[in-house]
Amino acid sequence: KRITELEKKVAQSTNELEQLSSKLLKAESLRSSFLSHILNEVNNPLTSILGLINGIVSMAHSNPELVHKQANMAFEEAFELDYNMRNIFAAAGIEAGTLSVQPGKVDVSHLLDSILQGIDFKTKRKNLKIERKENNERNDFFHTDPSMLRAMLLNLVGNAIEFSAPRRFIKIDLDIGNEGIVFSITDCGPGITEEHQKLIFSRFKQLDEGVTKTHPGTGLGLSIVKEYTDLLGGSLDVKSQLGKGTTFTLVLPDISKDNEALAEVSFSEEELF
Repeated sequence: KRITELEKKVAQSTNELEQLSSKLLKAESLRSSFLSHILNEVNNPLTSILGLINGIVSMAHSNPELVHKQANMAFEEAFELDYNMRNIFAAAGIEAGTLSVQPGKVDVSHLLDSILQGIDFKTKRKNLKIERKENNERNDFFHTDPSMLRAMLLNLVGNAIEFSAPRRFIKIDLDIGNEGIVFSITDCGPGITEEHQKLIFSRFKQLDEGVTKTHPGTGLGLSIVKEYTDLLGGSLDVKSQLGKGTTFTLVLPDISKDNEALAEVSFSEEELF
């Protein structure tokens, strides 16, 4: 009888180990695929930037119009590289468990202005219209982690632009109250099924992968937004219908009650880049 019970325990332990091994192998496969993809997202824009700058240097005095055009292209590639690298570093911090909230004071409306100005070349590229509504019940700064807030808004705006169909619109609603903020953004994209809505916040999983991949980027943005939201005590909601777009709603509390001395932080499009 004792041998039978021992055999059952051994069999159970073996089964658990096999399941754990399978999960680890799957995770390792996902990470390897992710790292391979990351290399392209870094190498491609870097190669483009070097080529464009080389072209600018070689024709600086001969063709001002072409120099201006290539300088704009170099900026756009550099913006994409900076955007991706910031997300990679943020994801690394999340994985390492080294993140901590750095409270500060931020003008949310001005921050959103800076983000929209810095990423304006993307909206123009797709001929998108930004429909923005804002309700501000307070005249002072909002209290949160400014860097995290900037990363969250930039990723949500960038995601909406990427997945919206050309020549359509994006709706942005910002409600700044005494207790917190509510940021809502709606795109004109293909929508997300309920099944896929469970996957979009995964760090090493993209819905659009492989040789059929049509959207650039690391796929880290939404996972970073979710992690930061949890760290700041907020909530992140997604509602979507196939063929009718997707709405992300970010709610963040004001953390001033827990932090008496907060530094004031402001952002411009130059600082954003």
